Amino acid sequence: MRAILLLLLALPSLAADPKRIELGFPQLEERVEVVFPENYDESRTWPAVFYYHGTGQTPDTRLIRHHTGDQDWFVIGMGYVQRGRFTMTPEGVADELQILRSVRQHLAGKYKLDPKRCYLAGFSKGGWMSGILLQADRSFAGSAILGAGHHYKVSSRPSRFSRNHAVFVGVGRLDGNYPLGVRAVTWYRGLGASATLETWHDLGHTFPESGSPALTQWLAIQADPGGAHRKDALAWATARLQEIDAIRDPVNRWVALRDAESAPYAKYLPDNARELMRSKRTKLEQTAVVSVEAKALAAHRKILLVEVKDPTRSTYEKAAAAYYKLSQDNPNTRQGEIALADHKRVKELLVQLDAEEAREKEAPKPPEPDPADKPVDPSNKAPDPRPRIPGNPLVR
Repeated sequence: MRAILLLLLALPSLAADPKRIELGFPQLEERVEVVFPENYDESRTWPAVFYYHGTGQTPDTRLIRHHTGDQDWFVIGMGYVQRGRFTMTPEGVADELQILRSVRQHLAGKYKLDPKRCYLAGFSKGGWMSGILLQADRSFAGSAILGAGHHYKVSSRPSRFSRNHAVFVGVGRLDGNYPLGVRAVTWYRGLGASATLETWHDLGHTFPESGSPALTQWLAIQADPGGAHRKDALAWATARLQEIDAIRDPVNRWVALRDAESAPYAKYLPDNARELMRSKRTKLEQTAVVSVEAKALAAHRKILLVEVKDPTRSTYEKAAAAYYKLSQDNPNTRQGEIALADHKRVKELLVQLDAEEAREKEAPKPPEPDPADKPVDPSNKAPDPRPRIPGNPLVR
């Protein structure tokens, strides 16, 4: 592995702001942006979030800083060795990981960054990257996978995560990556990590304009995992329940209650506060309009989980039919609309799979070897050590 030359850039434009520096690498076209927490001092160590941007963008820290309030965290805007659309290769992972480790080592040695409390995050391409790098290096504490999910395995036999590894998944319900976001939660939980899912209702492949309340809570908890978060959780729950009670549509009110019950702060609430949320939701589910939605959601989740666990053509074909039937059985309902959107998503996926298979069949075959050439003993051929990574037309 080649050595990396780290270039600290003491730019005049940054000298007036000691809380912000840039780091340059020969392998990167853009400089890495490092923003210090406003409450920074050298008497303690600090956690960090390494944020990877989406395709066609540049290193940025604003999305994460919006959710940290510029407190308690180093926020680092990372660049890519591999520019452009996302492509997973072992060599590419090694290149990105080398840069990431170098930034962490430098900031830990000079600015009191805590190397044991470093988290990865990213949206779209950055979401895939943050999950993959966490797989590749378990010394990172967790990952916020945004607008993405789990599709690629770094190892065919992944080892278990520790119970302290934390994963946050945020994805639009109408995003083609939504099933892969659900898969990420089940996959990381299955390997021992804690995992939180926030669904961005009515959104496709985009981040909520007003931000993610659950991500804010998750970051606050990760900044101080052993801290007493009950006071903040109670303040949030009190305000949130008032907002939910003001929602006139019962179905939207029910959805908001479900989201509140699964929010990161919910587990810090006293029993009576959690029971209040549950009772409000249960009461709504006893009404005719919400009862229909709740039953349709239960059926919907069964189809989705089968699709997530067995991503094969046969499963996709069955899921498309099941989603369509669910939409027809539940006309003029929220779940019926979502089921129809899932039907269209899976049909699109099948069309793209057909196109991929057609291209593979039409690809020119390699020329036949010249009979005069000396035959090669297959048993002496070195195996290709690179894992075969399956493709997904919807991965962005």
